[in-house]
Amino acid sequence: MEIKTHLFASIDGYLSTPEGWPVQLAMPTFDPRGSHGLPEFLAGCRGAVMGRNSFLPALGAPQWPWPGLRVFVLTSTPLPEGTPEDVVTASDPERLLELMREAGLDGDVHLVGGQRTLDAFVGIGAVAELGIVTVPRFMGGGVRLSIDGSAVRSWELRSTHPFPDGCVKHVYTPA
Repeated sequence: MEIKTHLFASIDGYLSTPEGWPVQLAMPTFDPRGSHGLPEFLAGCRGAVMGRNSFLPALGAPQWPWPGLRVFVLTSTPLPEGTPEDVVTASDPERLLELMREAGLDGDVHLVGGQRTLDAFVGIGAVAELGIVTVPRFMGGGVRLSIDGSAVRSWELRSTHPFPDGCVKHVYTPA
């Protein structure tokens, strides 16, 4: 089991628009069922990990965003009623990583986000692969890829894949 990302970020480093929407939704060509290598990436995943702020919108969604994936949430606050019973929570990234390993997943775990959860798992050296799809737009605001004051970390480029709409996927591993 490895923790991997498939994040979308604007050229100026934002994961979301100033209004809070994921940057890929600003792309007129984005198709959540088949865009930018996401289905291929998810095919190897058996779990999804995220922070509370990334998880909560799913509770009101008409369709569960992670069908067939075991869901883990990094949060120190209990999740609200309506949360599926098999969602696993912990307030500490090391404990949540331990729970993921104990789950015996036969595939990778998709680190969905957000910013603080990414920072927490990078901080404990748990992210094996950082996949970032760069969206050819300036957002000018929103949530940045990293938290101000995050530790400096080096990554090695493993692959690059351009898409016809100008997006480019870069895959990095820890240096």
